[in-house]
Amino acid sequence: MTIRDEAYQGLPLSCPIIDAHTHITPYQLSGWHQKYDRTPTEKILEDHERLGIDCIVTIPHQIIQGRMEEANRISEDAIKRFENKVYAYIAVVPTCGMEAVKRELEKYSKNPGFLGLKFLPGFYHGELTVPEYRYAMDFADEMGCPILCHVWDDDPKHSDIENALKTRHNMKFIIAHQGGGSAKYTKISAPIVTDHENAYLELCGSMDNQFGIEDIVAMVGEDKVIFGTDAINLDPKYELGKVAFSPLDDRVKKKIFAENYLSLLQDSEMGKIKIL
Repeated sequence: MTIRDEAYQGLPLSCPIIDAHTHITPYQLSGWHQKYDRTPTEKILEDHERLGIDCIVTIPHQIIQGRMEEANRISEDAIKRFENKVYAYIAVVPTCGMEAVKRELEKYSKNPGFLGLKFLPGFYHGELTVPEYRYAMDFADEMGCPILCHVWDDDPKHSDIENALKTRHNMKFIIAHQGGGSAKYTKISAPIVTDHENAYLELCGSMDNQFGIEDIVAMVGEDKVIFGTDAINLDPKYELGKVAFSPLDDRVKKKIFAENYLSLLQDSEMGKIKIL
């Protein structure tokens, strides 16, 4: 049975799936799609399991409000409670100051449940050019680990992303939201991804993007697309369905759902996903 057939029948998809862009803990300030009885982490995992999603890589919503230390403590607890089901990014919030950022990176990079770093730059916490983000990118470059970087429209500036990649060839820079949430910004992001071996495009939040998954794959290559849903802010069925029902071969869908993410972790000195 093909992946598309499984999806049509409402079955959990049988291929390995990693949701590389998720959030835990309720957040009620922005009108996100959150069913409040499904916001506990165990309920998130139940809902993902029904779809066939094997594990999540997450960041608590406390990062939005700049509560870096609290976000990382919550992630640490979730990793421990839901071993091999929950992995996390280290929250990096430059407004907390350089010493605090250094302390968090040093502390949590030793925990194998943390796979990389998460940035919310631009509108949220400042430009990629601030010293704390530059330090964190240098750290990720040294570790060879991924950075999942929120990008919406041209915020942070795509030119700053490209400049960061020019001198850091070991970090794995994942440009979230298909490069900015629309076809316009996917077009701008695509050359950055194709020009830099360590740059990737993540899919979530694609409701306003006129490109299908097959278009994005054609633009950046089948090895450069990472699956994420933005759960619990968005319903994970949306992005899962876009991949599952796309005209792409199952071989390529499997790359998007898990294999590409596992591949970018291979050379990392931080954590690895232990299942799949």
